[in-house]
Amino acid sequence: MVVRWKVRVLLPVLLWFLFQGIPLLAIRLTPCQLAGQLYILDVPKSELPLWLCIAQFESRFNTHVVGQRNDDGSRDYGLFQISDRYWCAPPNQTEYHAFNECNVNCTRLLGEDITMAVQCAKRIQRQQGWTAWSVYPEFCNGTLEAIDECFQPGNTTTECSDEVIGC
Repeated sequence: MVVRWKVRVLLPVLLWFLFQGIPLLAIRLTPCQLAGQLYILDVPKSELPLWLCIAQFESRFNTHVVGQRNDDGSRDYGLFQISDRYWCAPPNQTEYHAFNECNVNCTRLLGEDITMAVQCAKRIQRQQGWTAWSVYPEFCNGTLEAIDECFQPGNTTTECSDEVIGC
């Protein structure tokens, strides 16, 4: 009886994810993991604390986050909460969709491989600056935690200490 109840509850949720095209494989990165991946993807080391701050306050380092609907009907996707109104194509084209500046389906901004999310976020930052993220003025426009610890010899970038942002 309990198994039937679980199937009845879980099956619609799984089907919803499949039909939305949203990957089920998603992860929550540690700050050092994200710093390492950003650095590999050519984000300058001097900018890493800003990128980490934005990811922390936008998604809590979760790769799979899809925000609730905004007032204009759009949604925000992934680590950096990138809007489907301007930057990516939503899974189902809707009337509010106007642009696709990053030339990517929003579902590609979710999941384990963060390459497309980083490329799109870098484009947004180049075009609009840090204020493109609403969290920047309040949380990320000041003194930020150093990330040097993430690049020390022997650190596998999977460790997390209380001294690093978000741990």
